[in-house]
Amino acid sequence: MTSELLPRLLLRKRLAEETAKTVYLHAPSGAGKTVLLKFLGEDLGASICTLPQPDERHFQGNRLLWDVPPGLRAPHIPAHLLNENTVLFIACRPDQHVKGIARHGLHYGVSIYDADKLSFKPSELEALEPQQRHLISQELASWPAFLVLAKEPNEQLCIDYLEQVFLAQFRAGEIVELSIWLDNPNTESRAYWHSLLPPALMRDLNKHKFLRALLKRAVQNKLNDFNSDEALFEAAQAWEDSRQPLAAMRLLLDHQHEHHAAQILKRAQGRELIYDSDLEAFQDIIMRFSTQMLAEDETVLFAVARTLLKQGELQRVRHLLMRYMGSDYLDPLKVLNAKSRYSFTAKTFRLTFMISEDLTPSDTMIAGLGEFMADYPMRAYSRWAGYYNSILEFEVRRRNFREAEAAAARALMYLKRSGDRPLLDFFIHLHQIVLRLMNGDALLARQAATEARSRLEQVTHPAPQEFRMLRLAEACLAYEAGRPRDLLEFVNNEFEAFAAAEIWPSLMQFALYYASQILADNFPVAIRPGFLDHLWIHLSEGLQFNAMMEIRTAIAYQNANRWQDAALTLSAVRMPMGRTGVESAIYELSRISRRDEISFAMAWLRDAVHQWTPRSYLPKQLDALLVNPKVTNREKVALQLWLSFAAFRRGDIAAARAGLLSTLQTTKRLGCYGVLSEERIFLSPLLKEKRIRSFIETSPEAQTALTVLTKAIDSPQARAIQGGLSQREIQMLQLLGSGMSNKRIAHTLSISEVTVKFHLSNLYRKMGCRKRSEALKSALALGWI
Repeated sequence: MTSELLPRLLLRKRLAEETAKTVYLHAPSGAGKTVLLKFLGEDLGASICTLPQPDERHFQGNRLLWDVPPGLRAPHIPAHLLNENTVLFIACRPDQHVKGIARHGLHYGVSIYDADKLSFKPSELEALEPQQRHLISQELASWPAFLVLAKEPNEQLCIDYLEQVFLAQFRAGEIVELSIWLDNPNTESRAYWHSLLPPALMRDLNKHKFLRALLKRAVQNKLNDFNSDEALFEAAQAWEDSRQPLAAMRLLLDHQHEHHAAQILKRAQGRELIYDSDLEAFQDIIMRFSTQMLAEDETVLFAVARTLLKQGELQRVRHLLMRYMGSDYLDPLKVLNAKSRYSFTAKTFRLTFMISEDLTPSDTMIAGLGEFMADYPMRAYSRWAGYYNSILEFEVRRRNFREAEAAAARALMYLKRSGDRPLLDFFIHLHQIVLRLMNGDALLARQAATEARSRLEQVTHPAPQEFRMLRLAEACLAYEAGRPRDLLEFVNNEFEAFAAAEIWPSLMQFALYYASQILADNFPVAIRPGFLDHLWIHLSEGLQFNAMMEIRTAIAYQNANRWQDAALTLSAVRMPMGRTGVESAIYELSRISRRDEISFAMAWLRDAVHQWTPRSYLPKQLDALLVNPKVTNREKVALQLWLSFAAFRRGDIAAARAGLLSTLQTTKRLGCYGVLSEERIFLSPLLKEKRIRSFIETSPEAQTALTVLTKAIDSPQARAIQGGLSQREIQMLQLLGSGMSNKRIAHTLSISEVTVKFHLSNLYRKMGCRKRSEALKSALALGWI
């Protein structure tokens, strides 16, 4: 049938007229060598030798047509059989080198017909029907072996041929390399197996999609058939050499060679491999190691622990480490001590683990970490980067923002020296966003956000968790610029998935602060005990955010003008300096340093500023916090605003407007406008005073700040008020939007169902609706919820 379709007359004529006396058909399986040699034999009236070595009987009129058997690596022609009149036509594969004819070829000429010359030319294919011509040239790379498919296409037949004949010439490692190339063509590579492929396929793999798909299926079948240890280890080595250690480990684990898989994990930098891999793929491989391997191999143990941390399973990691490393391992001072019994690998992981724990190191511990670093080689750049990444997180917790910035710069410097690690770079830039926004400098935070996105987009594997972190950071930046909608949507749609992943404490603190604020900004009348319940999901017991959450709840109550509820909430928070201590302290306020202590003190002072209790030293208390080096720039903006409000309440308009002007100018300089929205219960009365408003409007910086504020407070609640709804009706609408029944609304608000129905009837009447589904649809269209 092949000869009927394409007899290849021109190529046969060209071969018959060759002047060189040694003619090679030198091409891989499938190039049509045997068929072409058969045609040539018919044209010349000669038979074909297919024996491992020809003898005198195979020379017909000084002409030899030899189809070298595939299994021979070094076929040989005895030199005494050759003379100046001998013409040789030899069909062989690229890995076969015929011996004994070098002198004959040198003196009488050599002509080589390689795979490119043996492939079908467009002129040859003109004899086929258009559909057949397209199949051979466009789909099957003009490869002669597939000509039979032009008449009767059969995918399975082609796959069987590729697997059993074509790929039989490949070794196990070459099969792996071919698999990798089929997924990601590398035109720069010059591997030997490239010569075994159809040239047209090599030139443009994407052009021949049908053959590519069939070849991938055949290759996968071959990969699945590896059984001997020799083939398995060769294939695993090929995966590892191609920088795909997970694939190598998967192959070995599939065949119960977990010790060899552990060795590959160790060579691939163990737990750090997770930063260069798809998380799901890494997890799938690492979690397949046996408990025995966890007990025997620290690299495997810490890789498993790192995977669990990535999933937010802090408690499981603690139990795992205590089980295999002992209870002392949970104490970082015992592990990082210079005389510790633990290995250097165990020490470095303990340092990494500290990032996930809500521990705030003391000065002594920070100094101890510096001593531990003395064991690091100077050129261990990735380890130094990891160390400074840890210091960065610790200094953020300690509110040492200058030291944190310095640690971030050093971490980035060492990462650059260690090679291209875009995901690790991203984490450092994300840290910079967090520390800068927490400190109140949104302008610098935006620079870090640009770098973070640039580096994250360079990561070659999927990174959904990291992109979610970035979206949160960018939404917070938009909030600070007076655009709260992105943050509200993130909290409503993505916060739960965000909290379920690996979130280190400073990032979680950052997230909870902004999440609680955006909810309080948009749903102030719906505040109730536990209104932040869904933000607690997936938070580990080891992360001590209880106090912070209660303080944020109290502030939300304050913003909703529910000061008594706020006071009750704050009174239940346990702090070294309780309410009485805060109310009587002045000098002590300049020295408190812990995150929650500062937030607690400011919440009580906020209450005092609003209530205007007869406390003559209140301004001194605020001034004491202003000079506290641990108080952030963002918090200082709020304190300055409270001082202005306090001056306004005592009738000192000059001090009030001077303080407010300074506050607005500082906000403009930092680009951190969110604090104005958060403190509008104090800002609004000041702006309503004409003598203050007219004074500050002379400043362009103040005008810019007020313009951003006006846009930011355009909340659903504000639009609903402008639409004629009362506060209670807005509250009903918001609770309806959360899916509550009338009974649940009554219970939440401590009112009767009859009262609920009364307010709902008023709401429906004002909105021109008859039932809740219509009201919700209209409210969404109007932007009221």
